Amino acid sequence: MGLQLKRKTILDTIAIFFVKKTANCFWEIADAFSSQNDTITRLYNKTIGKEYEKEYEHCALSNHSNILHIGCGAYPLTEIILARCTKGNIVGIDKNNQSVQRGQQVIKKNKLDGRITLKYGDGLDFPVEEFDTIIVSSCSQPKDKIMEHLFQKVRSHSSIIVREVDIATNDILDRIKSHPDIELKQQIRHNPFPFIEPIGWTTFCLKKK
Repeated sequence: MGLQLKRKTILDTIAIFFVKKTANCFWEIADAFSSQNDTITRLYNKTIGKEYEKEYEHCALSNHSNILHIGCGAYPLTEIILARCTKGNIVGIDKNNQSVQRGQQVIKKNKLDGRITLKYGDGLDFPVEEFDTIIVSSCSQPKDKIMEHLFQKVRSHSSIIVREVDIATNDILDRIKSHPDIELKQQIRHNPFPFIEPIGWTTFCLKKK
């Protein structure tokens, strides 16, 4: 029985690793094409953009003033949607400098450079104390260490939004349970085409007490 459980655990770990790697590759490719092709941009905005709007509505971000997004990518759709939904200061970071440069061009093209700032940064050690909301993209890794950094450093009453592929949501829940001062407010499932069930991602809306 113990050996079977161990084998299942190993297989689950391998499956999660490959699904997350595949998802990350998809988002990198989607961002790269969306930053350069208007047709793909419109499709991306229509499908994924609606999911982000739903996320911000359910997580009640309209009144938040300082928002940080970890993992903005080459096409910072999160920041663009935030600029429509909120009036706050929006900062996006990415540890890929080329993605940041491409993202800055997208922001300028959309005439949002007065609202949105993109910069090089790593979610493992980026200063977060000034922000009242931090969003972590599903492709931001290592997710457990990023969450640990945020849980320790964000100020009380701050919101933390974590996106993760559905196959790895138990890891997120375990991390939340290990921090009594972090409250899970809501979970939101996302399955836009081509992310039909059981493939998709989940948004965790968290609050530090």
